[in-house]
Amino acid sequence: MKKTFLLLLSFVIISTYSQSQIAGKQKVFSLDDCINIALNNNYNIILADARTETASSNVTSAFGSFLPSIGINSGYTRQLNAKPGFGLVDNQLVPTDPKPNTYSLNAGAQWLIFDGFARENNYNRAHESFNSYKLNATHLRKIIKIQIFQNYVNVIAKQQIVKARRENLELGKKELERIVAQNQAGLIAKDVVYSQEAEMGNREYELVNAENSLNLAKADLLILMGLQPDIDAEFLESSLPNQIDKNQIDEFRNLVRPFRNSNDEVFNNRFDYLSGLANIKASESNLNASHSGYYPSITASGGWGWSNYELDNFSGLGRSSLGLNLYIPIFDQFSTNTRIQSAELQLEQAKIEQKQLEQNILSAIKTAYLNLDASEKQLDITERALRASELNNQSLTEKFRVGSASVTEYLTANTQLITSQINRINAIYQYFKAQKELLYAIGKLE
Repeated sequence: MKKTFLLLLSFVIISTYSQSQIAGKQKVFSLDDCINIALNNNYNIILADARTETASSNVTSAFGSFLPSIGINSGYTRQLNAKPGFGLVDNQLVPTDPKPNTYSLNAGAQWLIFDGFARENNYNRAHESFNSYKLNATHLRKIIKIQIFQNYVNVIAKQQIVKARRENLELGKKELERIVAQNQAGLIAKDVVYSQEAEMGNREYELVNAENSLNLAKADLLILMGLQPDIDAEFLESSLPNQIDKNQIDEFRNLVRPFRNSNDEVFNNRFDYLSGLANIKASESNLNASHSGYYPSITASGGWGWSNYELDNFSGLGRSSLGLNLYIPIFDQFSTNTRIQSAELQLEQAKIEQKQLEQNILSAIKTAYLNLDASEKQLDITERALRASELNNQSLTEKFRVGSASVTEYLTANTQLITSQINRINAIYQYFKAQKELLYAIGKLE
């Protein structure tokens, strides 16, 4: 507990200092920066590491039960109201001087020879519990990594959308200026100006929404990193590619294809699943240890003791001893039976939780593959849609400027273009997210 408290105290001091250094100036984070900061600041990971350390000390303690216990005890007593007495000397009763001081020294050792295999099972339980905690701490780091990636992708995608909305607004402003000039020259009717002004209001509205959505996404990512959400932060778009080609899609598909129907291999890659198996083994050892109450126990002991009124004659007054003790339980008020039932319940609970985890993993894998399939299709669809909308917008813009297309056709083409751009952005970054989520599901996230 003391080590855990010191770890938490150190974390709070370091975190407070680091945040004070970040506050007040803009900070630019890469994806790796976000992951590293989150791994260092996450409270769940800190507690998991502290539990692992405690479990390691339990293994040492369990091993110590195989060793003898050795101790030395010394004592001193002084009688405050000592009075002269009488003793026999040459068969005559003569006065004796009082001896108020008494000294003692004892050394002893005890060794448990047999306890119904409780020591062996307790050691196995401690060892498997340590493995379970260690694997769980590793899995928590995987969770933090995938969560950071998901939020980082969300931020970068929204940054791209804000850029697209802003560029669309600037183009609209220039087009409005041209239309106003044409109207003043008597070349375009006033209602065309009104239509473009209304369109500008819609574009400004969408830009404000996109900027607000981006700010919320940044705040969520900063909180996940363990930082204050009001930090002036930017996130590098260069940490993620902004395009994807068919060769990259095929390479990733070939990489993950073998795991689609290989559940055993996936389970061996999942640290949470391995942690659950270790917990089951620890529960089995705990159940075996609980049966030790029905077995006899054998203990060997040895020691040396000395006591005298003065600090001398150690060899003459010293006494050595050896002993062997056999304890046979006959009736223990059903305490052993209660421990067995409690251990059986713990084991059954661990097995049920493991089955639930298996179902969750398989469900996550199925979902991840479906999302990957859908994101691949979305990449193809949005690529074709963007190409078509760009050509259509270019054509109708030219026609509108020469008067052969209506303002409705022109605005519709522009709306289709910005929608296709945003869909393309979402499709690209959704694909990257689907990749990482699948790698996490099959236990291959690095």
